[in-house]
Formats: sequence, structure tokens, C-alpha cells
Amino acid sequence: MSLAEWKVELANEGLAVDWTLARCADGAATMTSLFFSEQIDDIRRAKQICELCPVQEPCLAGAIERREPWGVWGGQLFFNGKILAQKRKRGRPPKDPVLAALATA
Repeated sequence: MSLAEWKVELANEGLAVDWTLARCADGAATMTSLFFSEQIDDIRRAKQICELCPVQEPCLAGAIERREPWGVWGGQLFFNGKILAQKRKRGRPPKDPVLAALATA
């Protein structure tokens, strides 16, 4: 289902969403790089923006339904159409469990 079809379906069910209220929609797409970044700090910031967004729930529901390939949608990080619990740093994880715990903190 395409995004346009999904919006029509919501409207037909009386659940039209005013996407202009989305905190990420500034009209100039200046936040696109933030929501599709590989950087952990950018991902964290994008999730923080979503936390207070009035359309967070329909955004997340739509992303799940469309199986978004990647990016932050509705406050969740997607990769290959699935929600990731967290983004790991590049490279091998440390062998020392104490260092591993610190790396994810």
C-alpha cells in the first residue's frame, strides 16, 4: 500500500491525520538528513523530536504497515522494514563485558 492509498484509507475511516502538525514537517525538508542518518546522535535527536509529536502514533503505524526500509518513523528506528531496539556503533563489539555495557550506555 502506498502512502497516498494509506492516507485515503484513514480518511475513509474518519481518521484523517493533519500531517502539517508533524514536528518534522518544516515545509523545506531540512530535517530529512536527521531522520535518515547513520549517526547515533542524529538518531537520538530524531527520536526526541518524535516524542512530542501529535502525529507520532499514525506515523509509526503507517511505517509498520509500509515496512519502511530505514529511518526514524514515529519515534522508532527502522532497518529493512523492522524496528530496531537500538543502533550499534560501527565495528566489532568489545570483548570485555564491562566495556560492552559502557558502549551501549
